[in-house]
Amino acid sequence: MDAVSVLIVDDSALMRSLIGKIVEATPGLRIAEKAMNGRFALQKIAAANPDIIVLDIEMPEMNGLDFLRERKKLGIDIPVIILSSIAKEGARVTMECLELGASDFITKPSGSESANISTVAKQLSELLPVSDT
Repeated sequence: MDAVSVLIVDDSALMRSLIGKIVEATPGLRIAEKAMNGRFALQKIAAANPDIIVLDIEMPEMNGLDFLRERKKLGIDIPVIILSSIAKEGARVTMECLELGASDFITKPSGSESANISTVAKQLSELLPVSDT
């Protein structure tokens, strides 16, 4: 079985790079593509054919919520994991993402919590389906 391919969608080049390193360091996963916002992600889905999408919420042009709405409208059935600093348990925006079809969420560390990127790496690797390679 092929590695599980991941589309990384985040407006921060640093976060795309960090998430990419987490994906590359996890056996059974590979990067399908990276996108800086929801609009670019939608354009890349057909060619990249990802198995799963890791999505930020706050992005210019097309944010995560708009991406989820458009994904639903287009009938795209690729699982989405939200990775955002505003995604918190019980938060309205988190609940809206889950209602729009996101599978789960991870709160991205921000500010003084940046040292906790290893915690995010662990959570993300636990949520991403690993193939039997």
